[in-house]
Amino acid sequence: MAIAPLNKFLTKAVPITPSNQQVYEASQGTSAIILYAAVANVGIGQSYPLVSFTHRRTSKATATNGNIRDIRLIKDIEVPPQDAVIIIDGRLVLERDATKIDSVFVRGYQSGVGTVYDAQYDHTTGLTTITTYDSHGFNVDDEIVLDGLVFDCPSTGGITSSIFPNPQTTFKVETVGTSTIFTTNTGLVANLPHTFRPSEHRFIRANPDPITIVSGTIPAAGTKIQVIKGTTYDSVTGILSVTASTPHNLTTGDTIKFTNDSLVFKCSQDNYSDEKKYPRSTDPANNSNTLGVTTFIGIGNTFTVNVGVQTGGGTVSPVQMELIMSILETSKV
Repeated sequence: MAIAPLNKFLTKAVPITPSNQQVYEASQGTSAIILYAAVANVGIGQSYPLVSFTHRRTSKATATNGNIRDIRLIKDIEVPPQDAVIIIDGRLVLERDATKIDSVFVRGYQSGVGTVYDAQYDHTTGLTTITTYDSHGFNVDDEIVLDGLVFDCPSTGGITSSIFPNPQTTFKVETVGTSTIFTTNTGLVANLPHTFRPSEHRFIRANPDPITIVSGTIPAAGTKIQVIKGTTYDSVTGILSVTASTPHNLTTGDTIKFTNDSLVFKCSQDNYSDEKKYPRSTDPANNSNTLGVTTFIGIGNTFTVNVGVQTGGGTVSPVQMELIMSILETSKV
């Protein structure tokens, strides 16, 4: 006997953040139709924020696993005060099967976005104390959005790092301490203390020969080193673990230089959306500074160097835009 497909209607309402935020992913065993999607300007005053909306297809096929195709439905559309922009009024079909996963992303561009310097979470009260680099301008009961904060927390699998908040939501300012400090209630997670981490970075690629040996026990000065996959950066300690394409022959105390803007990373600050190039001219590891190799590891393709710690990470902003979507999910049974 045939079984009729089951239909389910969903409504999603989420605040829009400055990072590229995934707001929906097709569920396993279903096809989904976005019937309606709109972005409303809910901010106070005469702000004119911008919004982009993207349909992403991620390949799960063996030969192309992980490949991404982004179809940007709208890009940098201005949302006037007390108004809305209709993105979809009809249907956008999303699929998920053995070869692909469809999802939708939204990203906002607005005023008043501040960078978080520190975030201290009290797991006994649910209160988080936020410190910003610059004046936040918030008052008690203001609605805000936090984005891209990373915390270490214990779990059954040990210490893990998670990006907060997920899913995206709004919070209210509970108290204002100074022009750069305020508290907000982010919810109670009993018996799970959280430790704030500065922005985490993921290595993407490097330009040709980004490292030059300045002085070495074995390798000659001027020798170039190519950096490849496997390179990692710890924002808390400042240690860059470099994986070279060939044995580097460096020893502890040898010195090197980096070419500015030669290493490409993505970071948790914007939910790993945009590529960023390092070292910048203002970084401790910029080309005018010589750095000492701290250790060499393994068979000679990996070494570590202290390039400086990262301070802060994540953003906080007033709520200015909200996305509303109506979705029809249909089972494939």
